[in-house]
Amino acid sequence: MQIRFDEIPVPEDKLNAVVGKNMQKVRNVYKMRQRKRNLVRWGSAAAAVAFVTVFCFTNPVLAAKIPLIGHIFEQVQDEQRYSGNFDEVAQPLTDNNSKTSEGITITLSEIYSNKEAMYFTAMVESEEPFPEEVRESNMLEGYDIGYHMYLLAEQEFDFMTEPESYEPYDWPGDEFEWTPLDLKGEYVDEHTFAGACRIDFSLYPMGTFDVPDTFNWKMKVSKIDILDDYAKEGSWEFDTNVTTDGAEPEVIQVNESAPNGSVITTVTKTPYEVRVDFAFDESKVQPGYEAYDSIQSVMLDADGKRIVDKVGLFPVQGYNLSQINVYYFATPTEEEYMKVEEKFYDESFQDELQSYLEEISIQKTVINLE
Repeated sequence: MQIRFDEIPVPEDKLNAVVGKNMQKVRNVYKMRQRKRNLVRWGSAAAAVAFVTVFCFTNPVLAAKIPLIGHIFEQVQDEQRYSGNFDEVAQPLTDNNSKTSEGITITLSEIYSNKEAMYFTAMVESEEPFPEEVRESNMLEGYDIGYHMYLLAEQEFDFMTEPESYEPYDWPGDEFEWTPLDLKGEYVDEHTFAGACRIDFSLYPMGTFDVPDTFNWKMKVSKIDILDDYAKEGSWEFDTNVTTDGAEPEVIQVNESAPNGSVITTVTKTPYEVRVDFAFDESKVQPGYEAYDSIQSVMLDADGKRIVDKVGLFPVQGYNLSQINVYYFATPTEEEYMKVEEKFYDESFQDELQSYLEEISIQKTVINLE
């Protein structure tokens, strides 16, 4: 029976990782697959003022879009899985931040980084209108998944040092595959898409390095992909210096184990996200729970709301995180697990979920985050 840590209401491809005993290693090496179907294929000041005035007069649509640059977070931050006040803390990008190739212009607008992740916004403008079916591609199997544009890109972070030896597919190079960047946002008009993207520093290959206070980030986009309906190849290269948020994340030591040896070591909290780190301690395995998947777990917030996480990672917004309650319940068979899992998705059962878990759980771990 497979361990399932990614419980989300929107259908996505299964995580491309084997969840084994060492959960921390999994966090560093697994590669998240983001969207179903999509990833399977795949001058003087006066002169300047005069120019802008004339240009905007002749192109009123673009005139309406100009204020977006430097303010995209303000427009799309509430649509992100990891949302918050990025418009108040992000750094506007104005130097060499716009590139054009094959009739497509990508403009990086703002960037924000802490030690856990980096967030950036971009505007994508096409000389030709984006197809209507693309601009209406926010539904998947009955779910409103929002609008996504995928950037197939190579990246380079100057804090990453090349290991002495490695397999070609394990380090950025000709055979290495970066996970496509998911730019989620909205269509401003038929020619323009504006969105935001999150880069998780805990994922491989960044996850094995400490993120410094300042670093250089290079991104070379080679293809724009939108579901199966639109693709455009080109070359858009960016070179940006990034300063991280000086605030240190809050780290709570937990070190609580479950009967199958699974250990919650720490919980790391930033203003936008929470990461629960796992490990495995064979000495903590109790009789009858030698099989790692004989136990499953679910997290509820202080109000009893189920926390929807991706391998222990979830957003701050939407939860009362003064406390996290972790419930462990026995799942000796796949049928037993499915029986419990059905309760998670039954909206009419949510008010009873916590009391139900109190009854069936073999262990409960309470993590105070205040």
